[in-house]
Amino acid sequence: MPWVPHGMSVYAGHVRTFNREIRLYILATLISFLNIGVFQVLYNLYLDRLGLHEDFLGTLNAVTTVSLAAASLMIGPVVNRFGPRRVILWGFVCFSLVSMMQAFNTSAIVILAFGALQGISTSFFVNPTNVLVLDYSAPHNRQHAISVVYSAQAVAGTLGNLGGGLAPRLIAAFIPTLAVGSIPSYRVTLLIGVGIAAFALIPLARMRAADGESRTEIAGLRQPSHPESRKSAVGKEIRRDFSVFVIAGGLLAVASGAVVPFYNVYLKRLGTSTQTVGYIFAGAALFAAVIGLIGPVLAEKFGALRTILALRVMPAPFFAAMIFAPSLLFAVPAHVVRTTSVSASWPLDATFIADLLPPRQRAYVFSIRSVVWNAAWAVTSIISGQLIRSTGSYTGPFIIYAVFVTLSVIVFQVYFQRRVTARAAAATTK
Repeated sequence: MPWVPHGMSVYAGHVRTFNREIRLYILATLISFLNIGVFQVLYNLYLDRLGLHEDFLGTLNAVTTVSLAAASLMIGPVVNRFGPRRVILWGFVCFSLVSMMQAFNTSAIVILAFGALQGISTSFFVNPTNVLVLDYSAPHNRQHAISVVYSAQAVAGTLGNLGGGLAPRLIAAFIPTLAVGSIPSYRVTLLIGVGIAAFALIPLARMRAADGESRTEIAGLRQPSHPESRKSAVGKEIRRDFSVFVIAGGLLAVASGAVVPFYNVYLKRLGTSTQTVGYIFAGAALFAAVIGLIGPVLAEKFGALRTILALRVMPAPFFAAMIFAPSLLFAVPAHVVRTTSVSASWPLDATFIADLLPPRQRAYVFSIRSVVWNAAWAVTSIISGQLIRSTGSYTGPFIIYAVFVTLSVIVFQVYFQRRVTARAAAATTK
């Protein structure tokens, strides 16, 4: 495949053209997502040690995601008013404070309350990412910039996963009173993650604000006006693109909400240690970081739509296999492939829809997609958590995942294939 090294050399050329703001944001991402990686491995296990099991975890995920969805309703107007940099900066400050408080809480009611606050802060910290990268990068390297940001998230998640898995054992070695797997050892590890991630405030604060100039001028370009936006911001074609993009995302959220909130607990149920769970999560994140960088190369070779669809459907067979054979033989590759699918497809997904919509509609589509995503995730996580507790089995959630991933891919393919074909035909007639 001679196109791979050629594609990667072209990719490296794009990376060298990233401006100061994109570079600073990538650095901030690498630092801030360490904390997310630690919490991803340990927080559910911390709650499990408190005696709060899958039914509670499902409720907590629902509270968090409903709050995130509600906050996402404000993201579009807020980002357009203040700019994504400010929104992300203050969202991260709130997210860090909430994360610190979560490490101390042991009361179920208080944990749920802070879960709601985490959802709100996460919305402002994470959701404007695509808008920031799209606004602060030039059209020719947007896809590559978003891919690098998502890969930076995966790399930081890898380090956080490793730290979350190893730290309790290391802490116990230095402080014998903090036994491995104990609540205090988990709590100390969570707080260390919050403390390290706080350094992300430095690059975020050093990014240039948009005061006195448009965000596109900072990137060294001006956004071209879209004929569609001059006719009507809510024209029929825009509304259809907008709606199908959101619906396909909602179906994917149903699938993810059924399994992702409980997956570290599922691995523990299969007999793995906390340290091994950390290794599994870290390996998946590292693999996702590498493959995520190749996403734009694949899109250039095979087309963005075809690449998105292939990446999205890849995890479904592994989860379908676990319906019949629940074992680490399928559980580990299922997690690796699902994590890689997200890391590689979301940047392509974001630039694909950005090319179809007027600039002012982008913040709104990502905002509404986030609302639908989190609402669907919330409902499914409650149902899935109750299903696991009542049956003692993960078969139901795995069925939900396989079916709804397939439906999401079908909806996306059927509609957007027509759009891609129509655009190609229009281009050839000009």
